[in-house]
Amino acid sequence: MTTAVSLLILGEVIFALFIVWGFMHEERFVAFEDKIIFAVLRAVRRKKAHREIARREKINEKVVYTPVKPVKRTTASRDSAA
Repeated sequence: MTTAVSLLILGEVIFALFIVWGFMHEERFVAFEDKIIFAVLRAVRRKKAHREIARREKINEKVVYTPVKPVKRTTASRDSAA
């Protein structure tokens, strides 16, 4: 037997034992599945949030705001009329 075949057989046996254990302990198996699903969803949400933050930072780098000083207007017309 080669190493690959023996690892394949070992994996199939472990998979079969996992299925049998799942039938015997259904509540635990469902709880384990829920943990896995929630962990994957949390990772997906976190990755999406990081991607959105990176996108916003990239946009903010492109936009450069230069404030303009307000021009002070002189009221010469009012001073000369008085």
